[in-house]
Amino acid sequence: MILWLPLFLLVIGISLILAYRSMKDYQETPQKASVDYSLFLIRQVKIFNAKILDTICQEVFAEGEIVSLERLFRGHQTALTIFGPKSILNKFQNELNLLELEDYTGEFTDSKIYVWEVGAKKTTKLNLDHFSNFFRNLPKLKSDEHFYWQLLLSRDQIQIRAAVSSNDPIRKKLLHSVQDLNTGGLVKIPNPFSNEQMIKFYKTRSVNKNDFGPILDSKEIISLLKV
Repeated sequence: MILWLPLFLLVIGISLILAYRSMKDYQETPQKASVDYSLFLIRQVKIFNAKILDTICQEVFAEGEIVSLERLFRGHQTALTIFGPKSILNKFQNELNLLELEDYTGEFTDSKIYVWEVGAKKTTKLNLDHFSNFFRNLPKLKSDEHFYWQLLLSRDQIQIRAAVSSNDPIRKKLLHSVQDLNTGGLVKIPNPFSNEQMIKFYKTRSVNKNDFGPILDSKEIISLLKV
């Protein structure tokens, strides 16, 4: 019994150190005080292609900022949104028929939503053919249920988060099956954070340094957003 105590304390200590290091790796969204970020609905989804995304990213990354592409599902409805520096996205307002929105993440509550991160293991080769019909295994959602798919793009890496929301806790557990989408090698990745922290990271579009971010070009990113 006496020997178990120091071992237990050692395990707790190591866990705290790992959690602290993970928190240090998190960088809040690099929004400068002078940069106004906003969320837009992309109404011309069919013409939103890799070339346009490349142009947007070049301008955003040159300013040291980020852009987030978010596919939203509610019941049988879906929409594609983009979050980024307003001054840059406004340049594409006519081309993409952008509509500025209030940020939907303000409605996130701990009791109704579950958030996780998606990435690729170094030993896993991504099957890019699966990306062309990525959401085909998404469970049928009820009218008050949501699925959120966030692709956060920074100059150094890509970070993917997913979330489900349901008023029914039993149904919410069933919706966790979306973790088994036909991902082509993308998987839920482990992290030391609580769901409350994960919700915060999603809402603030926080970027963290990890080894799970997939390497994708703009064409592949667009494929991961199509329905």
